[in-house]
Amino acid sequence: MPAPAAAALLAGAYRAYRVYQAHEAAMSTADLARLASEIAERKSTIKQVLQQAIEALTREIEIKSSTFALVDRGGNSTVSRRGNENVIFKEYIERKVPFRPAISQVCNVALQMPIKVPRRLRKSVAGDSVTTTIEVALKQTTASLLFEAIDEVLEWCSPLKAEPNYNRNSSKALLGEPETRPKRFGKVFPFWPRPWESLAPDLVVVEYRQEAFETDNVFAAIEIKFPGDWIKDKQMMDYVELMTPKTGINRDKIGTEKVALLRVPEDCTGFEADEKKSAQHQQVRKKS
Repeated sequence: MPAPAAAALLAGAYRAYRVYQAHEAAMSTADLARLASEIAERKSTIKQVLQQAIEALTREIEIKSSTFALVDRGGNSTVSRRGNENVIFKEYIERKVPFRPAISQVCNVALQMPIKVPRRLRKSVAGDSVTTTIEVALKQTTASLLFEAIDEVLEWCSPLKAEPNYNRNSSKALLGEPETRPKRFGKVFPFWPRPWESLAPDLVVVEYRQEAFETDNVFAAIEIKFPGDWIKDKQMMDYVELMTPKTGINRDKIGTEKVALLRVPEDCTGFEADEKKSAQHQQVRKKS
């Protein structure tokens, strides 16, 4: 897995994130122009970085996503990060997710080599205001940028849509041009800002690639959780409500069955194999 190469592709993207954090930093017009150029150059080479995932999606472009869900084993509800999350969210964790290997590849790259952002903190020390800077790893942002870049390489016909916006009230998708492309409102950084009344799942898997990602064409809306980002019941319920049809029978059941939870790395392809290898290694050490 060429994680360092993926990180190099996105090395300048953290500055774009800071454009929309005006209270933390500001960029000149020249900085923005240079950043836009850098991102464009990186997108042109991302096919080499995630070649395996992109080639797999290219071969499968005409096949329905539900076909690939049949061979997915679901997530690992036997693994819990804290509390009873594996019990409370068991249904979402075990949901069949098409293209789990490709999704896992992208998420593991983001986990290993995330974009890091300097963030300023102000605190009072002995009556004086002191400013310190910490570094924050944007794992979800890195994953979304990679999914978006793959979609662009595939001419917006990838089955995986990163953070597409939906109107919270009508559940209508905010479509770009072509209609299979999520509409973005950021001039440099694609995901921010977003409309006030919108809701954006971390990742949406569409059933038919050549059609718009309206909710009736969504096979799965996936909430992705990296380490340290805890699962919230309200988030899951918001996505269930978004995916619930406005009319018809079994509306609640349909809405619930479209929502999935993927914890990185616990629910990624290959996690159990690594876990077994680690257990075997520990047993060997005990015997020796």
